[in-house]
Amino acid sequence: MYQVLCETKDTDKMEYRFHWFIDCSETYIHNHRYSFQTYCLDGEYEEKVWELQDDHNGGSTYKFPRISCNKFGQPFQIPGVLSCVKTNHHFPGNILHVDPTQYHSISAKSQTNTEALTFVARRRCSTAEKTTYVLNSSDIVEAVIDEIQPATSEERECFYRKLKEFSLNLN
Repeated sequence: MYQVLCETKDTDKMEYRFHWFIDCSETYIHNHRYSFQTYCLDGEYEEKVWELQDDHNGGSTYKFPRISCNKFGQPFQIPGVLSCVKTNHHFPGNILHVDPTQYHSISAKSQTNTEALTFVARRRCSTAEKTTYVLNSSDIVEAVIDEIQPATSEERECFYRKLKEFSLNLN
């Protein structure tokens, strides 16, 4: 995923970003530190909302603190098993709200188009979660460990072309 942060003042209570998901492959189940609204501009994906439920057999789930760059701290076991309680189709013109207490994952809606372009308005406030967590049914999370890094000039140009293509398709 590419992210473009829109410049704001340090005193602003909101932060604005563009997210370009090159491949909306299934993500791990996670929460976010801040609540946000995401407006889908182009493409689509499916969001799954997850909750822990008692399976009456003593089932448990592993909770991993996410440090950064898809690196995780030591997991701890919590009671309950993961259950998908809701799915949301995120498509052009649709707005989704994500709360820090909500655990979710995303996946491509179709196999032919796995891209999505979104505009995100994220609240910066003192009530943010201190840690982002990942929930998993096993004590190992298989995730690509990609370091967060500034975009190259080629990546910036590619993102610029994507935004330009999107804006030209509006007419």
